[in-house]
Amino acid sequence: MTVGESNFNRDYFTNFTFQIKSGKVFLDMYLKKPLLKGWRARLDFQLRVSNAKSFQSIFSTTVDVCNIVNVYKNNLFKKWYSNLLKYGNFLRQCPLNSSHYYIRNWQFGNNLLPPFITTGAYRLETYNFYGRYRAKDEVFIMSCSADATIND
Repeated sequence: MTVGESNFNRDYFTNFTFQIKSGKVFLDMYLKKPLLKGWRARLDFQLRVSNAKSFQSIFSTTVDVCNIVNVYKNNLFKKWYSNLLKYGNFLRQCPLNSSHYYIRNWQFGNNLLPPFITTGAYRLETYNFYGRYRAKDEVFIMSCSADATIND
């Protein structure tokens, strides 16, 4: 991973810092109000088109974050999440209570790649919210994006 960006709602966080250093992810956040059932995340996997600066979406999905965290069924998202937990004190069950949370030195290894990801330049965007995505009742929580280059 090479580049990371984030944005957050100050109603939920006093600080939200997301960085990528030497291919490793660092997250430091102070949550001032709990994230409860109904918290959703839209994940968008994008591929950079050859010789272009822009990315094109190749797969998007919206997930119920509490359902992924609380369910025992192993799927791609649970596999990512279980790996992520080894690197910080992040959410182990939902709801996520007000507190300080962090992730340090997490690296997205090749064993976590979905089968549709091949060699190329990618971007993963995550957009967290309550309500319906891009509807009047949507409440923005936070967003992050990370760029990565996958080699043979």
